[in-house]
Amino acid sequence: MRHERVSTQPTHDTYAASAPRTRVPSVKVCFVNDNSDTRNWGAQATSMALCELVHSAGGNVERTLSASRLDEKQGKDYPAIAYLAGYFDRRLPAWSMPRRLNHAIFNRLARQLPDVVPDSWEDFDRQALRVLQHKTLGDIREALENSDLVVINGEGCIYGNIRHSRMLFFIAYLAKRYLGRETVMVNHSADLRHPTLNRIARHVYPLLDEVVFRETDSALACSGFCSSTIGADAAYLYTPAPVENWSLRMDGFDPGRPYVCVGGSSSYLRRGDEQVKPVAGYVELCRHLQAECDQVVLVAASWQDERIFQAVKNELGIPLIGVSSPFRQAIDVIGNARVYIGGRWHSAIFAHAGGTPVVALGAYTPKMQAFLHDSGQPGTPFDPFELATQAPKIAAGVRDCLEQGDRLRAVLSDGARECARRARLNVNCVEKMVVSRSTPGPEFS
Repeated sequence: MRHERVSTQPTHDTYAASAPRTRVPSVKVCFVNDNSDTRNWGAQATSMALCELVHSAGGNVERTLSASRLDEKQGKDYPAIAYLAGYFDRRLPAWSMPRRLNHAIFNRLARQLPDVVPDSWEDFDRQALRVLQHKTLGDIREALENSDLVVINGEGCIYGNIRHSRMLFFIAYLAKRYLGRETVMVNHSADLRHPTLNRIARHVYPLLDEVVFRETDSALACSGFCSSTIGADAAYLYTPAPVENWSLRMDGFDPGRPYVCVGGSSSYLRRGDEQVKPVAGYVELCRHLQAECDQVVLVAASWQDERIFQAVKNELGIPLIGVSSPFRQAIDVIGNARVYIGGRWHSAIFAHAGGTPVVALGAYTPKMQAFLHDSGQPGTPFDPFELATQAPKIAAGVRDCLEQGDRLRAVLSDGARECARRARLNVNCVEKMVVSRSTPGPEFS
């Protein structure tokens, strides 16, 4: 498949040209939870969009902490292990395989040690002091210390009691309480039903300089203990290019004719491969959808979705846009579809940005219901584990969207433009810091 896109989006150079100039030192930003290298369209899009927004507001992302750095225990968590790994790195051949093996060995060693991320609120101060004593998380401390502003990209990572969630709150606490850095958590949803994470959030959120949620439901759920701003996902910065600007070659897919897109759900990731076999459900669903629209296109926002959809494609012979496709292409395809059916948050954002209605499937948190609320679309998400039995109802929802046609698309497009405006609230903190540093320049005659 080949897809040449004529983009209508501002380029990075455009942002650079519009950023504050002269005599105003740029704000050095540490960007935490960077997902731009993840095999997931939405994660790539929102991280890149947020960095562009930071730049347009006058900031400079000088340090990043990737999501992969935060997910699991690794050698970098312990300075002594990190030193040993570096020592052997310098003595190994320059080609990558020996060094990857070296790091794998030390990461495995780190997994045998106690975790440096607090497992409860009561452990936050003890672990923070260990960081200050140079016993743990040396690279993270160094990144925070060499920044003016710490911007934590929360996305959909605040849920359950997973290490990633607790790590984001711990970095926020460390940066603000112990290192004295202005710290914000932006662009995120919060599912605080787990009591441990709820207790942590109740202590950390009030300390931060700003908290920006990407949807209203999370803000309302936290309103009793957190003063927040309701923004929108940074991915709203991107809009789909019109079909006439594409050059697309793909067997079995004519973008000039009506089509609907079918996406996956993050719910499948949380139940284990052996427990979830959604292929048969998707096959049944797609057969019902083919009766409503000539073309049904599978869109795999992640490698997990692609593994499921490859089997569906083989069964039905319908086109599949794989996760290796650029996320800008995904935005174009989903944003120009007649309807998107799926349980992926960012794919729903891509759809909304183009005025495409969404028939939602459930996700591993309530975020798809929150999306429907904020985008003004009715209904509740369908159970992604019961696709076969619910296929007639899902198809009926698609039929209703198709019948409303351009009138519905116009309403959704208006709402998406407002979301794009609110997405810029994620970088209020950068703009305020730039303004606070501004000084009147000399007058010229």
